[in-house]
Amino acid sequence: MATLVKPSSPQRSLRRLLQRVRSYYAHGEITALVIAVLLLLMPALSLNSAGWLLDMRTLLPVAALSVFFGFVLARSQYNELIGLIITTIYGGCFVVLIAALNDPAGLGRGIYNVFIRLFTWIVDASTGGINQDNLIFTLLVSSLFWFLGYNLSWHLFRIDRVWRAILPPALILLANSIYYTGANNLDGYLILFVFLCLLLVIRSNLDAREWDWYLRGIRFPRKVRNQFFRVGAVLALVILTAAFIIPSNDIQERLNRFQEFLQNDPLMQFSEFWNRLFESAETQGPATTDYYGSDELSLSGSIRLGDQVVFLASAPQGRRYYWRSRTFDNYNAGTWTSAAQIRLTDPDAPLDILHEAYFPGARVPVQQIFTMGLNASRLVYTAPQPLRVDLPTRTDLSYTAAENSPDQSMVISVIRPMRVVYEGESYSATSLMSNATGDQLRQAGTNYPQWVRDTYTSYIPSATARTLQLAQQIVNEAGAVTPYDRAKALEAWLRANITYSETIPVPPANQDAVDWVLFDLRRGYCNYYASAMVVMLRTMGIPARMAAGFAQGEWDAAENAYVVREKDAHTWVEVYFPGYGWVEFEPTAAQPPFVRQNDDPPALIAPTQPPSATPTFTPSPTPTNTPEPQDVAPTDSRSDLIPPTLTNTPTPTPSPTPVIIPTQPPPIRPQPRSPLSFLIPAIAGALLVLLAVILLAGLGVFIYWWWEWRGMRGMSPIARAYARLERYIPMIGIRTSPQQTPSERAQTIVRELPLAEPPINAITRLYSSERYGRPAREADQALQHETADRAWVDARSNILARWFRRVFMPWKK
Repeated sequence: MATLVKPSSPQRSLRRLLQRVRSYYAHGEITALVIAVLLLLMPALSLNSAGWLLDMRTLLPVAALSVFFGFVLARSQYNELIGLIITTIYGGCFVVLIAALNDPAGLGRGIYNVFIRLFTWIVDASTGGINQDNLIFTLLVSSLFWFLGYNLSWHLFRIDRVWRAILPPALILLANSIYYTGANNLDGYLILFVFLCLLLVIRSNLDAREWDWYLRGIRFPRKVRNQFFRVGAVLALVILTAAFIIPSNDIQERLNRFQEFLQNDPLMQFSEFWNRLFESAETQGPATTDYYGSDELSLSGSIRLGDQVVFLASAPQGRRYYWRSRTFDNYNAGTWTSAAQIRLTDPDAPLDILHEAYFPGARVPVQQIFTMGLNASRLVYTAPQPLRVDLPTRTDLSYTAAENSPDQSMVISVIRPMRVVYEGESYSATSLMSNATGDQLRQAGTNYPQWVRDTYTSYIPSATARTLQLAQQIVNEAGAVTPYDRAKALEAWLRANITYSETIPVPPANQDAVDWVLFDLRRGYCNYYASAMVVMLRTMGIPARMAAGFAQGEWDAAENAYVVREKDAHTWVEVYFPGYGWVEFEPTAAQPPFVRQNDDPPALIAPTQPPSATPTFTPSPTPTNTPEPQDVAPTDSRSDLIPPTLTNTPTPTPSPTPVIIPTQPPPIRPQPRSPLSFLIPAIAGALLVLLAVILLAGLGVFIYWWWEWRGMRGMSPIARAYARLERYIPMIGIRTSPQQTPSERAQTIVRELPLAEPPINAITRLYSSERYGRPAREADQALQHETADRAWVDARSNILARWFRRVFMPWKK
């Protein structure tokens, strides 16, 4: 005799759980949900491959969670407006919470940091400042993907409008693919996205056919759905393969027209606003080919530059020129960034730049005229250091002192025109170029201004101990004592010991790029030469930065100008000397050396054997300021900074005298941003309170739905009121039997809750009449529904009052 084995309690619980899950999902919806998640991840992964600075630890969970949350709302009874409000509240909370979870400081501190950085970004955005916090960009893109996921699920599972679901993420994917100009191939994401879209279209049409067959009474086997899906997937692959193989002859012409559209002025202005507040990826963007135009420069692998003419530069012959587009101030782990804090918009030409005071004759004004050779440019090129630009401009800069201070000057990072400079258009610029000799720079001393010490002598965290050792060994073997001689020694060593090469591999991820070039690869191009020299100078407390733009180019007598081509793109080093300002150095071996008068004393002749790449001694990795040589006068007054005259008879001067006083006042400085030291924490606290209120409100909405609406979709108001009554009474300890009639259950409830007798009897009477009596007339039904709703409100109030006394005041009966 066979024995029936009853399933264990865990097995029964698992079965019940699976039955509930299956009852919540219609046939095929789990597959559609997985497809929807994968489809939404394609644009997110495409943005990551294109180099957008997004934290995928935040974006990917938000994107996946948004699809599931949208599915829950699509299965609820809420209308579209209420669903949008709910998803907005929950989306904001989830985005902040997931971003905070990725903060190394932990959840609590992470939430605080998110709001602090968000508020700081809002202040900078509204006051014209520069703030490219990648966290804010991640938050905004994550919020966008949250709404995309909600829209995807709502239109797939609520109203079955598949094209409304897939078009928004498709636009993001297509726009990213069109803009992107880097080396990564994004076609795979596009192909997979189209394939998933076709699967959703197949699913939508299959649902429509099944519903039509059901209405017509046509029976069909359940496995036909899987068979239909397989055939549709194969056809989708065939369509994609054919589309990929079929050539398109006019695609390049269409792309050219699209690029012309991207160069119109409104899109250019939007691009400027975007670049001020967000880091850009390696894309074409609304602007054109701009060399070193980004606010970030990473040391990467091989480069290949063409022969295209970028511009013509007309300037007096007899000087060594660089054509600068911008400067980079901060280096860490192979990446350069700018220290600019303000964007100054000057809609009226010319832009007059306020300089610090220089020694007499230290710098001389040189005028240049630039004629653009590119189709269009969004950068202003000048010789270092710019004094005036005859264009309406937007300038990224920092100020060296308070607004009314006599020591205030501008530290320029990059200058951009308000309007695109097109091919054939010209503009003029005036620069204060260095006129100092080697002897003068040797006697400049180290009395650096505070703004120089704050930014340009700071310790570089990624600088390795052996880089510090190598720098010290080079200057020791050269006998270099002054900052100028040390800079020349490092410049000479790099030119002699690092081989110029434009075909190098990408730096290893676990090693600083400068360390890698100096000790392992021993090859590189200008970015690596300049980075290595700046890093080694700063380890010795000598202020230095990297400048980027173009080398001088070739002189064309017919054009009476220097012809500057793409292959002349270049970076070099600028070192600061008190009273002389920023002075150029050329460590790149492929460029001619920068020679000044009195430049090569015997002590600086390069040794026959270059220093070892692996010195044996180990100094402390913390950089210190270089001590002054014994024969250099103290620097506690400005008199020691006076350079020698041509007759070597210095004339003391109490303070440096500016070389040029601008004929027009400098542009009005924007109001400096208040420190808000006390206000930011207060606002952050208020935002945390607001977040807590939103979370509580969301929790309240969820609790209300759980008790009042869960599982009651499709019920009439009368049946819903009776079901709610059955759901609520266990809260106050009332139990009814399944064998009782509705009237007997009402009597049981009234005995325990006599104050609620009228509404309970009304609900029971209406339920019995609707369930077991004749259908009421339409006019009577509306009145009965209204009566049931009012009766339930009264009954619920009495039940909740009893529950409150039972939980919080048990001594009262």
